[in-house]
Amino acid sequence: MLKHIHSENTPVPLSAHSDAVLIPPGAQILVSSGMLGMRRDGTVPESIEEQVAAAFDNVEAVLRDCGMTMADVVKMTAFITDPAHRDAYRAERARRVGDPPPASTRIVITALSMPALKVEIEIMAAKLP
Repeated sequence: MLKHIHSENTPVPLSAHSDAVLIPPGAQILVSSGMLGMRRDGTVPESIEEQVAAAFDNVEAVLRDCGMTMADVVKMTAFITDPAHRDAYRAERARRVGDPPPASTRIVITALSMPALKVEIEIMAAKLP
C-alpha cells in the first residue's frame, strides 16, 4: 500500500498535495513523459481550461493503458506558462485527483514546445502487483 506522508515539520500545503509518497518494495512504477494540453487528434484547444482537461485526459489514457488510475499517481509535476493559469489547473486537478493526493509540484515557465501550448503534466505512478 502506498504511504502518503504529511510531515508535521513542514509548512501547511498551499493546495491539496502530500509532502511525499512512499512506494513499497515490489510495486510496478510508471514514469511518464509530459502530457500536453493537446487533444488526441493533435489539435490544441484555445482556452486554458480545455488544455488542462486535455492534458489530464492524456495522463489518464497512459495510466489506463498500464492498468492504473489516478489513485496510483504518487508524483505529479505540472508546467504552466502563466501564473494566471493556476486556478484553472487547480480546479481540474481537484476534479481528477482523489484523496489522499499525490506529491505535487507546479512550475511556471516562459514557454512550452509550441507557442499555443499552455500546460504540460508529467506523472510517476506505482501499483502493487
